[in-house]
Amino acid sequence: MSLRKEEVIQHIERAEQLYKANLYKHLTPHISAVQENFEALDSATEYARYYRLVMLYIAAFEEINMPVMQSYLEALEAINEIQASDYEVICSCYHQCPGAVYEKALMQYPYNETLHLHYALKLQNEKRFLEAIGILKYILECYPATTEARLLLWEIETAYLEELCCSTEEANCYELLDLASATHNLEVLKGLELDERLDEASKSLIYIQIALWEKRSVEILEYWKTEWKLLELSDRARYLLADYARAFMMYNMVSQILRAPSKPEFPTDEFTSFQEYKEYMKAVSNSGWQLAQHHYLLVGNSAYFHTGDRKVLNICVEQGLALNPKNPLLLVLKAKSFYLEENYNQTAAAYHEAYRNGLAMSEYLFYLLEVNNRIQSWQGILDIVTQFHKRKSPTLKTMFFKARALVMLQEFDAALEVINEALQDFPLPAHSYAPWFYNLRMLIHKRNHNYKAFLEDMHEEINYYKIGDSDYCSTMNMCVETIFEMGDYEECYKFAIYNYEQEQLSPELYPVLQWLCFYDFLIEKPDDLNDVTENDLIEEPTTFIDYRNNGLLHWIMGNHDAATASLELAAGLTTNKAYYLKLALTCSKEAFHNSKSIRLCETIKKELPESQEWKIDFDYANLLREEKQYKAALHSFKQVLQGYPDHSFFQFPKDDNHVMLRSLKECAKELGDIHELIKYNAMLLSKDNPSINLLKEHQEITNEKDKQDIFVRHNLLEGLFQLGTDMSKAESDELIQIKTKIRTNYFAERC
Repeated sequence: MSLRKEEVIQHIERAEQLYKANLYKHLTPHISAVQENFEALDSATEYARYYRLVMLYIAAFEEINMPVMQSYLEALEAINEIQASDYEVICSCYHQCPGAVYEKALMQYPYNETLHLHYALKLQNEKRFLEAIGILKYILECYPATTEARLLLWEIETAYLEELCCSTEEANCYELLDLASATHNLEVLKGLELDERLDEASKSLIYIQIALWEKRSVEILEYWKTEWKLLELSDRARYLLADYARAFMMYNMVSQILRAPSKPEFPTDEFTSFQEYKEYMKAVSNSGWQLAQHHYLLVGNSAYFHTGDRKVLNICVEQGLALNPKNPLLLVLKAKSFYLEENYNQTAAAYHEAYRNGLAMSEYLFYLLEVNNRIQSWQGILDIVTQFHKRKSPTLKTMFFKARALVMLQEFDAALEVINEALQDFPLPAHSYAPWFYNLRMLIHKRNHNYKAFLEDMHEEINYYKIGDSDYCSTMNMCVETIFEMGDYEECYKFAIYNYEQEQLSPELYPVLQWLCFYDFLIEKPDDLNDVTENDLIEEPTTFIDYRNNGLLHWIMGNHDAATASLELAAGLTTNKAYYLKLALTCSKEAFHNSKSIRLCETIKKELPESQEWKIDFDYANLLREEKQYKAALHSFKQVLQGYPDHSFFQFPKDDNHVMLRSLKECAKELGDIHELIKYNAMLLSKDNPSINLLKEHQEITNEKDKQDIFVRHNLLEGLFQLGTDMSKAESDELIQIKTKIRTNYFAERC
């Protein structure tokens, strides 16, 4: 049954879908249906779709019918619908495909790397190694990032070198040298050292290559300084050394090695035969186009990383991109030149252009991380890391940038999760981001006032450093500030004086060290530590550190009002507000500024109730008492008793001068509250040997306010008598009268 054109097209479309899904066995009925109704098709495009489909179908099976495939290829050529992909399909069958097909395809598509790779494979299969090497060098000249071509070239050069070495005929020594150099075959290179046919430049090349593989980088640098730079080296040897120096970041050596690059000489792409095309490929391979670009890249990187010479850098970028405006590595160098100029918009644009022209996604994102880090675009960094993690597994570097960005955005809980994951799940080698993770976590612990965890991470971090180096001392500076806020001034001094002696103490921590030496008489002030003067003050403070340091300096110079004010302002600019308000309170109390101290206590109680403690609440009550605010003081003392019973009863010596009871008694007395006064005085007297003065005072109160209580009067007089106090005749007579009255009224006489 004949099919209509639309139905035949449907079979073609369905077959194309099945091919894309790799369901080759299901293609047969659709191809047969099209073949049986071929006359229904009426355009070259429709014919081409069918011919192409049959070629793909045949190529999908192990048993390839090459004559049939060729016939369909010729059919496509006949209707002028041939495409490079059609040649790619038939040329991929390099075991069966005739050489004439390759020649025709390569001449028609001279810049198609896939066709050239297939031809190189065919030449390799036929052991035509020299021709295959020429093809691959041409591909790499046009497309240097083609990894498959580079690997195949090494494989073919290795096979050809082995063939020459195993041959009974004498091989060309220069050909052996080229192949051994390209494949890093040290055995052959060492054998060529003794070959007298080689000229001096070639022998130097061999000697240098062997040294590069067997010596350490410091030894290579010494060889260059003392020996190799005096030799007449070939360009090949110079580029070999320059690449080695770049790999070990010895950019000063790169700038000494390289001379001006040769100007590339491009052949015309006019050829009418395959032999002429082969000559064209050879000429392109020898043009020096890629070598010149590589030269500018090496010198440009040397200027960027070593000399900082922007003029040389810009020349390398300009002349290198003039050779090839799409070279991604030179575009990266262009981005770096903008980076040095702090032109970050152009930097990002150049990196993007490099990415569009072949720069790997991972490298592109890492470069963008550096740019966003410089401009402190923390959200931008998070977005870049997210994109990276969608494509590749996380690394310590990406995790660090993510954690640091989260810290800067004050998303501390999320940052802590990232840090913990990185430290738990990744290897932590000596030279890695590991210590920086610990440092970030220390910042979070400091902010959360988790000082125990802070010190634990500090010990983990400094394990990655050499004692006394800049990183070690930087961490010590961080500890000075943190331990200072812990209030452990003796320990803080140990860290501060160490860094001071290493000349690594951060400038903003000098006032801390000076204050420690001033405030704690047990701490010795270094002889070369300058005394504080007015010149040390910051005239227009704006930051937390400005206000903190001014506060400490004012304190040292005895200006307690200014010190208290500065420390209070510093408290408003830090997460550890409680500590600096308490420090301001200490300063104010030392100057006996009671009203200001009361206000600071009230601020702490109101704004930071979680930071209240026995000492502050007791100081507050005591300050109110000293300011004769007895009612408020008595209320505050009672709150201290209720809130801190252990402290209140055991903090002071149990003697006649018990501070808490004395304060309560004074407030009650000044308020005229006799009931409270008697209660607190009685508590002071509730001991085996009460104070004589307290007994007399209580006696006076009783005589004045409660004279009818003969038992109290008796106990007071009896106490004076028992203590051996010189009693007046009136007191002795009164004691005898009270005893007689008590005996008569309260005790029955014996019969």
